[in-house]
Amino acid sequence: MLQTHFFDSATNQPDSPALWVDGHLYSYGEIGTRARRVSAGLAAFARNGDTSRCLLFAHRSVDAYAGILGILDAGMAYVPLNPKMPAARIAAIIRQSGAPLMLVDRACAASLDEVLSLLDECPRVFLLDADADDSQALPTAPHVQNRGAAQDVAYVLFTSGSTGEPKGVPITHANADAYVKGQLQLIDNVRDARYMQLCELSFDPSVHDMFVCWANGGCLYVPANVDPVDNARFIQTHRITHWSSVPSVAGIMQQMRKLPPGAFPSIRVSMFGGEPLPRSLAQAWMRATPNSRLLHMYGPTEATIASTCFEVTPEFLDDPRHTVIPLGQALPGVELLIVDAELEPVAAGQTGELLIGGPQLAYGYLSADEPGNSRFIAMTYPGKSAHRWYRSSDAARETTPHGIVFQGRLDTQVKIHGNRLELEEVEHVVQASSRAASCAVIPWPLDEVGRATGLVAFVTNPAVESALVLRACRQRLPVYAMPQRIVVIDAFPLTVNGKIDRKALARQCARDDVTA
Repeated sequence: MLQTHFFDSATNQPDSPALWVDGHLYSYGEIGTRARRVSAGLAAFARNGDTSRCLLFAHRSVDAYAGILGILDAGMAYVPLNPKMPAARIAAIIRQSGAPLMLVDRACAASLDEVLSLLDECPRVFLLDADADDSQALPTAPHVQNRGAAQDVAYVLFTSGSTGEPKGVPITHANADAYVKGQLQLIDNVRDARYMQLCELSFDPSVHDMFVCWANGGCLYVPANVDPVDNARFIQTHRITHWSSVPSVAGIMQQMRKLPPGAFPSIRVSMFGGEPLPRSLAQAWMRATPNSRLLHMYGPTEATIASTCFEVTPEFLDDPRHTVIPLGQALPGVELLIVDAELEPVAAGQTGELLIGGPQLAYGYLSADEPGNSRFIAMTYPGKSAHRWYRSSDAARETTPHGIVFQGRLDTQVKIHGNRLELEEVEHVVQASSRAASCAVIPWPLDEVGRATGLVAFVTNPAVESALVLRACRQRLPVYAMPQRIVVIDAFPLTVNGKIDRKALARQCARDDVTA
């Protein structure tokens, strides 16, 4: 079970530091006691069969982490809510989750009324740090050990959906445990390990930060904010040993001149994922972290955090032909296959769609009606043990000796600063608010390695009020999904197949930027 990675360490080293947050250092014993209290309060609901999922509306607080461990220990799956998201999006996730219980910390309680006002049926809310006599406090009860089963769901994360609504991905204890054990094989234990958590709990790298850290008996350090300008000082002050982020976070640090040679000698392991890692940034990071291994990770949420790894070496970076870091080899237990449109394996070195199989693979999306469930397929291939595969929609080819190399997307999904985004979700909001007959959203501008840094929306309604459209986007979409501008167009350019020619729209953006 996922939580045992924490509780085993708590049993073996109760006085060792487990969590630094809000300026305080907490031991394994202290966090374990808080988590067991949450677990005991939830146990009655779990035993009565009232719920298998519990919402967590908590942000960078000791209660957030005790809440996760307590929910898991009670035999429930946690569903994290990101307070930085618009209230309408949080409400949509609550509705889809079907969870009747919600745990809230003080920081998020202030914005709870706005979220609940958007719901017809509200979950029952408990304050994590309430006094025992508070009506919103969890019930007080003795702790009862919950055994659970490996195929039980451990957590549900919501990603961007092509239908205009976020879609839930339930990850089982078996999925997550396979990932953690694979990481323990990949990375040697570091004495006095100090992991830094930058991403929010609603993104799956947070699971890596928490449970790989605790499985190693390390301490998780949680900065109050994720301002890249402050990252350098935080690393140096707390002598961070393990770094994990999207490349764009380090890219901003590089732009702010925070990566001088030898800046972070304490770091022993650096992991980047979520978007392409440029060679120039990898070189700068390796100079700043002279004692660190540098690992480039890849994997969709549906296959639990990461599926591949490429270890970057100085020798690899010395070759100027290597402009972007490969995806590399499969992680322990993961199986990969590149296939053509008929799902037949391609010849060596040919480009096709990357399939992912193995014990980390989810069983499907939370909603049985989610169209994306068709991407989970049952297939057998000679020499492969997996019988279920996930169609990643990532184009890739296999090379020697560097393994899998990313070749772009086969659909309209993009990543903005490491955040996965279906363009159709943004288009649903833009079209509804603009009342345009047609609309298209494209990633623009792109950086030197082709990463999207923003969005531009095209509409065919000449009477559209851009300010109203952008306001609707702010109310329903996360910040990274906001179009930077709305462009009115008479008619869309079309491909020979009659589809909107997004490449032609990108060329128009390039021309507009040049003449601006």
